[in-house]
Amino acid sequence: MQGCDEMSVKLTKKVADAATPRDKDYVIWDSVVTGFGLKVTPAGSKIYILYYRSESGRQRRPSIGKHGAFTVDQARQTARKWLNEIASGKDVSAERQSNRRAETVAELAARYLTDYAEAHKKPRSIATDRANIENHVVPLFGSMKVKEVTRADIDRVKLDIRGGKSARRLPARPRGRRQIRGGKGIANRVLALLSKMFACAVDWGLRADNPVLGVKKFAEQRKDRFLDADEIHRLTRALERADREQTELPAAIAGIRLLLYTGLRLGEVLGLRWDDIDFQRGTIRLRDSKTGARTVPLNGLAMDVLRDHREIGGGDLILEGLTADKPVALTRPWYRIRQSAGIDDTANLHCLRHTFASWAVMSGQSLPQVGALLGHKSAQTTLRYADHAMDALQSYSEQTADRFRKIIDNT
Repeated sequence: MQGCDEMSVKLTKKVADAATPRDKDYVIWDSVVTGFGLKVTPAGSKIYILYYRSESGRQRRPSIGKHGAFTVDQARQTARKWLNEIASGKDVSAERQSNRRAETVAELAARYLTDYAEAHKKPRSIATDRANIENHVVPLFGSMKVKEVTRADIDRVKLDIRGGKSARRLPARPRGRRQIRGGKGIANRVLALLSKMFACAVDWGLRADNPVLGVKKFAEQRKDRFLDADEIHRLTRALERADREQTELPAAIAGIRLLLYTGLRLGEVLGLRWDDIDFQRGTIRLRDSKTGARTVPLNGLAMDVLRDHREIGGGDLILEGLTADKPVALTRPWYRIRQSAGIDDTANLHCLRHTFASWAVMSGQSLPQVGALLGHKSAQTTLRYADHAMDALQSYSEQTADRFRKIIDNT
């Protein structure tokens, strides 16, 4: 263990402070704990080390830490702890090297995007995952080692996102300011992303278990909302005004109308191409739907929108924006048209899908029929629209009862 220029004394602060550099590394070995020593480099660095042999007979000299960052007593205590672990069969040096090489959460996230998401998810979903990784996952615990993450760490990240710890305002873009928000909804979305990331980590042999399993999501109030008859009337008038006064792009107006008249998802509508439409049969072929490729019947209102919009011309993409072969953005046009119609801000674009579904149920269509139109895999997903319909029907029933009361009171 000792070389000809190495010595053995009881290591103290005075001994460590007095050690001076030489023309090559040397070690002052501790006479109290075998294998514990202070390495002094020609540059003047002083590092506490532990010398031992592994079970396979390999010599090891892992560093404990620098003198100053560690006191002699702290370093000696660490050396004793390591020697106990070595006596039980562990190779402390090999484990430390493995930890240094271990993937961080940030590295896992990057691998998840390239090796999993790009092969199995759609572009919009990948973009959402990437944004959540950049905005929440990496800032909150990207430097942690994948194999060291515990369920408590995941719980902490969940609470941090809900509390807005990762929320911040970003530099403005030409279209306006950007703000990263926290809250329960975002926390739940990130939790789902982390669950998939760590499932991949298990599959790739980076750890034995998924620390996200068992972590509960926050309870969220359902935001399902549909437009009533008066709101639909005001919306159609606002769309007519925007069309007549040319305050919005024709593609934006057509897109909002198609969302209302078909109940399709936003991504499905924005991805439509003219060769997806069969005007003779009155159908739309959705080749990249959330639930797989499917064919959807077109009603007369939707057919009229498509026929009128076809006369404008353009490329293969039906709802082409100002950039060739790129879909029109609907968020801002919807905001302006919604305001023009006097509809409150609880009605987002997805509300148009809820509106179609709820009115379909109220018109007497069965839940399986409505589910087929919407492309639902689960009947449970469609069932919520029955609740909307029941609320409206209850209101209609009360209105009828009021009329009966007036008749009764007048007799």
